[in-house]
Formats: sequence, structure tokens, C-alpha cells
Amino acid sequence: MKAVPRPALKLRKITEIAGCASRFLSGFIFHIISHMIRVLKRYFIRRRPFPEEWQNLLNSSVPYYRFLPNQRKQELKRHMPVILEEKIFEGCGGLVMTEEKRVVIAAYATILILGEPAGYYPDLKAILLYPDDYVAPVHQEDEHGFMTEGHESRSGESWDLGSIVLSWKDIQRDIHEPFNGRNLIFHEFAHQLDDRYGMSAGIGEDGRVYKPSEWNNLLASEYRDLIRQAELGRPSIFDPYGASHPAEFFSVATETFFEDSHRMKREKPKLYELFRQFYKLDPASWLPWKG
Repeated sequence: MKAVPRPALKLRKITEIAGCASRFLSGFIFHIISHMIRVLKRYFIRRRPFPEEWQNLLNSSVPYYRFLPNQRKQELKRHMPVILEEKIFEGCGGLVMTEEKRVVIAAYATILILGEPAGYYPDLKAILLYPDDYVAPVHQEDEHGFMTEGHESRSGESWDLGSIVLSWKDIQRDIHEPFNGRNLIFHEFAHQLDDRYGMSAGIGEDGRVYKPSEWNNLLASEYRDLIRQAELGRPSIFDPYGASHPAEFFSVATETFFEDSHRMKREKPKLYELFRQFYKLDPASWLPWKG
């Protein structure tokens, strides 16, 4: 076997390093240019005149909008068009996607990020809307490690693959019965924020805290309390569904924070304050008081 001269080996190594550096630099430049284009595009989207049709839909189909302070209303109208422009809205199960459905979903999704747009849900690509509850496949592992497959009816779901699935029937219920601590759009979009920022990642399914912090300790304590209340069949300010997993508790608590703010502030003041700090919003300051 013929030996390769040392200078040739050295030259090959230098060539390989140069190639890696060139690919890295190209990728980095592409990322910077893409980011700049996205920032500029969003800048011009936010400067467009807000369509009168959208304004009429906000007034008629988004009850929450009516109670926002004027400054927040203006912020919503600046940021909502970005979501409408960047996300895919698709009707499923025979449902026809309309401008009303798009505006309602985008408006409630925007309300969650009024305090901090946070990239406009950068991991989310598509919103899939069904007319009613839909049947989804489920996989469950028992205590012996055996996997069983089945199906269950769901009204909403947030997927790691960049999609949210919603039920229009449940959204209409929330529109017609607002401020009762329940909102499907808030719930599923809160999952997107949780996935991005890891708000429930430091808590085990049994309520154990993996990484102590003020946020994790309090969220875990309230989560364990909801589990106990659910097991005893006692009513709670939070939907019992939140007792199924820390991620579900975060989304359920988000619903309560935005939809039943006064009660949460009164009964869970410490948790309310943590959510106020996270969302950079204080809904109890603008929502009507419920005695």
C-alpha cells in the first residue's frame, strides 16, 4: 500500500477544515439574511391599514376584544395580521375555512402574546380546524411496558410537529359563554408557549419538582393540589383536566388567568402574580368583575 506524503495529508486536512468553515459560514449568513427578511416583512405587515372587515369581526365575534384597554386593542391590531399572514389555516372534516374563523382564532392567539410577541409562535406552522370533536389515535403504555392502541374524541390538540388542531363547535361555545374560565384557543396556544419555554418541563407527572425555582415550586404545588381535589371530587377554580399532566395544568391555568382573572387573583394570588409576570399582562385590570 502506497503511503500518502505528509504534505498531501496536511493539505487534505486544511481543505476539509476550510470546507466545514465555508458550509458553516454559508449557513450562518443564510440564517441572518432569512431573519432580516422576516423582520422586514413583519414590519411592513404591521404597518398595513387594518381591514374594516377584520374590525367588524373583532367587534362581533371576539367578546374578549371589547374589554381590552385601547392600547391593547391597537397592539392586537398590529400583531394579529402577522399571525394571519404567516400561519396556514385549514378546514378539515368537511369544514369550510372562512375569514371569521381565521380572525377569531388569530385574535385569541394574539391576546396571549400581547405582552411579548415572542416570535409569533415560531414553531407553529398550521392551524387545523374541525367542525366538531375529532377522533385521534392514542397509544398508552401500562405498568408492565405493554403498549395498547386506541382512539379517543378530542376538541383540541397541540402537536410537536408544528400544528394545532381545534374544534369550531367548542370555539363557538367559548364565544357564546365567555369568561367562565374555559377557552380552547387559549389552552392549545398555551401549549405552544410551554413547548417553547419549558414552563412545565421542570415538574414530573406526579408533581415532583426536578429543578427547584419559584415558578416550578408553586406550579407543582398547585398542580398537586388540583390532583387531590380531582381525586376527592371537589370543585376547583381550575378544570380537573389540568390534573392529568403538568403541561395540561399550565394550559388550564392559562385559561383561568385570562378568562376568570378576578377569581384567580382572589383565590390564587401568588400563582396569578407569576402568570402576570410571565405573560406581562394583567387581565384582572380590564375584565369585568364577577362577584
